[in-house]
Amino acid sequence: MSRQVIGLVGVGNMGRHMARRLAATGAEVVTFDPRPEAAADLHAVGVVSAATPAEVSKRARIVLLMVLNADHAESAVWGPDGIADGATSDTVLVVMSSLPPTYTRELGARAEGRFRIIDAPVTGGVEGAASGQLTIMASGDPHAVDEALPALEVLGSTVRVGDELGMGMVVKTVNQAMFFSAMLAAAEAVVVAAKAGVDPDILVEVAGRGSGGSWALVHRVPLAWRAGYRSGGSLAIALKDLRAFLDLADSLDVPTPGVSTVLAHVSAAAQTFPEAPDDPVIVRLVELSAGISLGAPTESSKPD
Repeated sequence: MSRQVIGLVGVGNMGRHMARRLAATGAEVVTFDPRPEAAADLHAVGVVSAATPAEVSKRARIVLLMVLNADHAESAVWGPDGIADGATSDTVLVVMSSLPPTYTRELGARAEGRFRIIDAPVTGGVEGAASGQLTIMASGDPHAVDEALPALEVLGSTVRVGDELGMGMVVKTVNQAMFFSAMLAAAEAVVVAAKAGVDPDILVEVAGRGSGGSWALVHRVPLAWRAGYRSGGSLAIALKDLRAFLDLADSLDVPTPGVSTVLAHVSAAAQTFPEAPDDPVIVRLVELSAGISLGAPTESSKPD
């Protein structure tokens, strides 16, 4: 990728890895995060910190947005010294956060005539961000997608899911519902097998190769006993994304009792382990109900 200036607003668990990968290509990467310490270790690899989101959009024509939720996006884009204040008609804002499709479309409507917006949410987790193996679901104006594509291809593989803004978010929202549903199903299955005397690692190895396998089974559930329930995948994001899916389903008059059950379990996990922010505590709650422990609980993964 020829040297260009790429902006990135939000350098948390995902964004920090994305910034590193972009900088490694020789691009000039300008970032903003409201937590100055978030970008501190990125300076060593040539990443530059801006004082405001507006400064990012003044310096970079392609600006990636990777924040936690719609409230953070609203502040980053439309707040004082936000991206909108520094953007021009040449700017392409690439919304990579997982946001509700309706809100994403509202962003596009408000930006019309001022700057361009495409949505490009990702799947693959922190692992994919670090390795450059994210799957990116891009939608919106095809010409704007073309302009952003060189930066996106550094981060993973891009699938164009439609020309209508927000379709990427629809696919991501559905993907998240499938992932957390698979995670809960895998957690219950592993706990049942473990209580019956099967080594959890053996079950993951066998089932992971068969029809019962899933990314959640292979890459997330084992972190319960291998990594002390830590994954870098936020339980708060799980709750946000599951609620977004149910809102979408409700707007389309589609009953979703299965995902409603998953949301109830994830909500209970968040209440039971308020100091444990990562999604493997979904497994911990199943263990607790079954009266077993697959790994040594950390202080934060002990029930409140």
